[in-house]
Amino acid sequence: MAAAISMFVFGAITAALSLQLPLGALRTPGTGFFPLALGLALMALAAGHGVQLYRARPKTAVLETPAAPAAPGGDGATRRVVLFVGGVIAAVALLQPLGYVFTSFLLMLVLLQILGLSRWYSVSIALLSAAACYVVFVHWLKIPLPSGWLF
Repeated sequence: MAAAISMFVFGAITAALSLQLPLGALRTPGTGFFPLALGLALMALAAGHGVQLYRARPKTAVLETPAAPAAPGGDGATRRVVLFVGGVIAAVALLQPLGYVFTSFLLMLVLLQILGLSRWYSVSIALLSAAACYVVFVHWLKIPLPSGWLF
């Protein structure tokens, strides 16, 4: 439940901060439109996950003594969520100095490593996704992304 609450709060913060940027319109979205949509989607998904967890909790009778609860985050889910949030925060901090392409590569690499994928598989996926984003957004859609020392 802590992971669902954490992700909901993270989505709310993302949505709130995106309101400081111009939203634009649906046909011509501004820089705040996509982060707002992502923040709202994250809030909705976290709320849905929280409802699932609440409904799946074990039912105990009033007079029964409940069994000892499992240790929170015993499966590593809470640890992974904290590492994910930390990775995203680090990526936001590194976006201006390193640029979008290199930062997105590093973020994808870190997130895939947190998920436990092999190093070479993570590097190849991160490299391909960063290159694809660069081609799609910069060359195809002509969207200016923050450039760093690499691109």
